[in-house]
Amino acid sequence: MNTIRRGFSIRTFLADGSTDSLQIIDHSQWIGRGVAVPRATLEEHLDRDELTGNGVYMLVGTSHETGCERIYVGQTGNLHDNIDRVRAKGFWTRMIAFSTDSARLNRGHADYIEARLLEIIRENRSAEMDNTKTPSVPKLSEPDRADADYFIDQMTQVASIVGVRALSPAPEAAPGTPMQRLTGNGAEAKGYEAQGKFVVAEGSMATRSETNGCPGHVLDLRNSLILRGVLAEEGKQLRFTQDYAFDHAAQAAQVVLGDAGDESSWKGGASSQSTSKEEASEPAESRSDSNGTPGVTVKPIRATPKATAGA
Repeated sequence: MNTIRRGFSIRTFLADGSTDSLQIIDHSQWIGRGVAVPRATLEEHLDRDELTGNGVYMLVGTSHETGCERIYVGQTGNLHDNIDRVRAKGFWTRMIAFSTDSARLNRGHADYIEARLLEIIRENRSAEMDNTKTPSVPKLSEPDRADADYFIDQMTQVASIVGVRALSPAPEAAPGTPMQRLTGNGAEAKGYEAQGKFVVAEGSMATRSETNGCPGHVLDLRNSLILRGVLAEEGKQLRFTQDYAFDHAAQAAQVVLGDAGDESSWKGGASSQSTSKEEASEPAESRSDSNGTPGVTVKPIRATPKATAGA
């Protein structure tokens, strides 16, 4: 039986009438609520009811070295009790907190949600973690675990709306999205555009060594991806162990090539003609030009979206 996808509404309340201050996000099918607040205005809002009671919070910022999203996850019964710890973190620029206006979210739920969020973020590998410890997931009764998991599912939707990438895997290619290729200097990679990002596909191969002209921030990003397990050594190359979303095609090319590449390094795309199904399944390394050398410019391959649950 196919899963029925039902619509829902998201309401955002701008407490100070500005998108640069506190926002309260409500989901029509959820008892929880999200609060997004910039670091600069957090302390003037600490007395709000939305920031008291059991809940979890995420401190979100950008790594100065790699440009990646960096995140810290914590749980609290009252943010006042954690404000000194929050202030001590230097990297973050905004906080996203999740709580509920009922007593249905207790301390056990909050502990479970915090531990599961850390697991999810580590599994997705789409952000750098500031947490140095990963608590074990506490045991809950089956009904309490179901409630907490549903809370996490709704949190993920709200977090993506306010621009937090860490809880979501790389976006899948929409039907008919052209696959682009990059080859050269030992690299063979495939990628596609999705939801404003450029995704390098799992199994793509990047160069193992950087060139002398590789910018420092690209080197830092490559090292970060290796530490997170997104890039793994395989012979004389680095293999993408999962789909990974970059901010844009140029950044993806720079990481794949270990050089100061740009978006023109990717070949194929909307302006090219599509290939046959047989060519789409042909391994990249088997293609060659008239001289028997692997070609750089190829026709695009239409990405096949992954099956969704319940389809």
